[in-house]
Amino acid sequence: MATDATIPPTPPATSAGECRPCCSEKTLAYLLLRVLLGLMLLLAGVEKFKSADSPYSYSFSNWHDDVDPKTQQVIKYGRWWPIVKVVYESGGLNNPEAFQFGTFLDGSTERDGKTVVIRGGERISNLLGWMFYYYGQVLPYLMLTAGSMILLGFLNRVGLFLGGGVWLSLAAGQMILPDNPTVFMLSQYTLMVAVALALVKYNRFALTRF
Repeated sequence: MATDATIPPTPPATSAGECRPCCSEKTLAYLLLRVLLGLMLLLAGVEKFKSADSPYSYSFSNWHDDVDPKTQQVIKYGRWWPIVKVVYESGGLNNPEAFQFGTFLDGSTERDGKTVVIRGGERISNLLGWMFYYYGQVLPYLMLTAGSMILLGFLNRVGLFLGGGVWLSLAAGQMILPDNPTVFMLSQYTLMVAVALALVKYNRFALTRF
């Protein structure tokens, strides 16, 4: 009488929380990608504070405007202005005539004792101008924050998402011009961050697991 073949025992299923080998090829590959992305953002942020002329120096004041403390007038624009100006002006976002959607946004204000009518297009253009201004002011700090978080492995998913958002926002600005070679380059950076975010489960050398 034939006997039943011996069936090998089924190995226990690996739990989701079980630690994987810390030196697997996927872990090391993710580590290299994380270090690359962190350094790219960190050094790009540091570069924003470098002086425009030789001899080069690094200071937070190089990025921001030099303002007269008495009159609050800009004496010298910081390095943020040439970068933002290209997209804001060359992209046509400073053109009030491009944002006329009727008269429902029209309004008025007092200037030198006179009532001045403000058209809706001017309001939108001014709003975009302020948005570009604040974006330019915080851009290097976002790069430094995201780069440090990615490099150190602190709140990995948050740092990667923030870093990807920075590259995506820069790519969107170049799309307005359009500057296709720069858009392609920044899109590659964004794609690299997206790949890292998809592989974050292989992160083993970090300050936090999340």
